[in-house]
Amino acid sequence: MAEFHFIRPWWLAAAFLVVILGFIAWRFCQSQHGWARIIPDHLRHVLLPSDKSMSLRWPLVIISSALTLTCVALAGPTWQRLPQPVYNLQAGSVVIMDMSLSVYSTDVSPNRLSQMRFKATDLVRDKLDGEIGLVAYAADAFTISPLTSDGANLGNLIRALSPDIMPNLGSAPLRALNLADQLLRDAGHAEGDIYWLTDGIDSRDVIDINDFISRTNHRINVLAVGTAEGAPIQLPDGRLLRDSSDNIVIPQLITGNLDTLAQRSGGRFAVVQSDQEDINYLSSLPPRTREGEASQLQAGDQWLDQGAWFIPIIMLLLLPLARRGILVGFVAIVAIGVGSYSPSLLAAKREPLSWQEQLWQTPYQQADQALRNGDYETAAAISPDPWQRGTANYRAGNYDQALVDFSQLDSAEGFYNQGNALMQMQRYDEAANAYDAALKRRPNWPAAQQNHELAEQLKKQQEQQQQQGEQKGQQQTGQQSSNQQSGQQGDSNSQQRNDTTEQTEESSTSPADEEQQRQQEQQKSEAGKQQQSAENGEQKQPLNSASGDPTSEEMQQQMQQWLNRIEDNPAELLRQKMRYEAQQRRRQNLTPGVEKQW
Repeated sequence: MAEFHFIRPWWLAAAFLVVILGFIAWRFCQSQHGWARIIPDHLRHVLLPSDKSMSLRWPLVIISSALTLTCVALAGPTWQRLPQPVYNLQAGSVVIMDMSLSVYSTDVSPNRLSQMRFKATDLVRDKLDGEIGLVAYAADAFTISPLTSDGANLGNLIRALSPDIMPNLGSAPLRALNLADQLLRDAGHAEGDIYWLTDGIDSRDVIDINDFISRTNHRINVLAVGTAEGAPIQLPDGRLLRDSSDNIVIPQLITGNLDTLAQRSGGRFAVVQSDQEDINYLSSLPPRTREGEASQLQAGDQWLDQGAWFIPIIMLLLLPLARRGILVGFVAIVAIGVGSYSPSLLAAKREPLSWQEQLWQTPYQQADQALRNGDYETAAAISPDPWQRGTANYRAGNYDQALVDFSQLDSAEGFYNQGNALMQMQRYDEAANAYDAALKRRPNWPAAQQNHELAEQLKKQQEQQQQQGEQKGQQQTGQQSSNQQSGQQGDSNSQQRNDTTEQTEESSTSPADEEQQRQQEQQKSEAGKQQQSAENGEQKQPLNSASGDPTSEEMQQQMQQWLNRIEDNPAELLRQKMRYEAQQRRRQNLTPGVEKQW
């Protein structure tokens, strides 16, 4: 009983109120009726029976006691925890971190890189379940850690990441997404979550990322770090980054493309905040797969509600009132009161706001809070603002209703969001017209211009796919006939190549063959010598044998001193690892070209 407490202690206030009202009613019954002071004494016993007050006291005591026990039961007395199974979720996630030079921008304190490190560390340590991988990219993408179930150890690797350790400068987000897809598939996750921390992308990357979303089933959740105003890029040595024209580079955060990409993949988008609301919002989505395994039962955070034990006592107290018909009225009052305050009924009614709620927060504030909590349906139901309703419906995936809401706004932002909703519905022609209307009201808007270009490109791709689908049936007949002819020609050509090869092998001898024969003769002679020495009983000891030779101890000491000189700095180890991988890719001609260093 040391852990005895009430789950819902606010019901005790109602019990206290019942006691006060019962005491007042008792005092009223104890006193004479008000007419007793007016009616004469010889008529009082006829008009006002003397046992009336006594007949009302005992039902009052019973009802007050039953209501008090009911409030105590609703308060949820408990002293025992419920056992819960520990469930290991078999979900896959990959965190992608942008390591281009633009993360040195100082528009967020202390800079974008530090904010990315903080957010990524909190994300892998507290917010994600299952297996987690880590990828960093600049001009090329590298695996910092494959998928592991121990996400807390990724914090040291995240703190070691910076643009300085990247082999090549630039920004190639598509390579990072492809690498994340490879890590998830290698770990057996056909569907997974990708958490992408970046400070922006170029318009040329949008089409490729859209293709990536179309051919994969992963959900991309984007955390944008930076501001729309931007700030200079301050390098670690204190210099400000300049372009080829000797102008100071000021990278600006454009969120339109990132938000669109995240929504299209089924993920979420958030801009970095000083608290944890941003990563809470990104990581609050349910996992794509529910596969997992349950381990042994353990005491959890849920408590066993013992209030049900009061029900028999309450029913015994109310049993004497059943014959007088008082019990029926009492039960009806309790049922109406409990039903009206039931959370499930309130959720089913979905009334906008009661006067008690409006007393503390306006409907706009309530809807804004619902948006932050991810309850988009509630926000759309209670918001009086079309912009807020459109945002809630857009994030909930109700693009048709979002289009209706945004259509009520005759502004650049309203037409811009109309275009975003039309893009989600793959009505690219109408979306391009909406972006044109937004640009007329707000010229030189980069986000609207980029989305307009994207809509035109997707429109062309859609038309090409339709044309290819129409021509596909016509080409099949021609391809079959051409394949038969090419097969016959290939058989004759292969027969001619086989004849030519046989003639060449029969008539060719090269100096390399003679050198190979000499090496084989030397190997045979050395093998014969070893066999002869083994027959004579000769034995050789290995260099690192425990033979008591003092030189072995000296060698071990030298080896230990050499190991002690090896640096265990994660940043340096990651630098060497990525440099080696970059060299291997360079040999295979897989190194990407660098168009922009930030």
